[in-house]
Amino acid sequence: MPHFVIDTNEEGTIRQIFKNGMPHNEALRLEQHFSIVKTYFKSAERNLKILENQQADEDKRHYGLQSFLMAITGIEAFTNTYFHQRSVALGKPEMLKRIGQSHGSITQKIVALLELSGDRPLHNQKELIERLYELTQLRNEIVHPRWEPSQISIPGGVWLNIEGLAVNRQALFEDVVLCKEALDWCLLLVARVGQSLGLTSISGFMFHWTGQYGITLARLLSDLGLPADHMGQDL
Repeated sequence: MPHFVIDTNEEGTIRQIFKNGMPHNEALRLEQHFSIVKTYFKSAERNLKILENQQADEDKRHYGLQSFLMAITGIEAFTNTYFHQRSVALGKPEMLKRIGQSHGSITQKIVALLELSGDRPLHNQKELIERLYELTQLRNEIVHPRWEPSQISIPGGVWLNIEGLAVNRQALFEDVVLCKEALDWCLLLVARVGQSLGLTSISGFMFHWTGQYGITLARLLSDLGLPADHMGQDL
């Protein structure tokens, strides 16, 4: 664990920062660990709100893409950060080991960490994990683009043939509904994790980890067109 020591002058200004006993000459900003996760989810929400007010397809694509990528990154940050905290609380170093491994998908890591934690499985876990897997695969396709040459032909009096085109999947993110659903599925994962801890209300848990105020499980399920849980609607 890195250990920082801040040496100050008599008037309180910083004279030197040390990291593990050695001078640290880079900029330093230490924050609570959950703020790392919040940044991504808050960015996803802000970009989504901007997207809703755009008219031009190019602007829609820009903000939709940013919202989508930040939502998926939020899931990755939440998984690594929340389960790190959980592993310390439970005294299970095997969870830390799994967090540090890069093999497999993020959804496989989530399932493995849930099992290692000994916490209850997520409600409707199979459906949730499958949907998140689809979204993360789309994310991988977007951040690791490959060009498959395509051509289009337009018959008529003069046959028009255009080569060297590409099917640009980025156009998907001009759709507000798709981007909102992607964010809601990611938020639902966080909510279900809070629920698996036995929380009677997940609003505080959601604000703590995502910076989203007033989110309830009932609202997320309604927005996604999923059936309400039998255990009540005050979550």
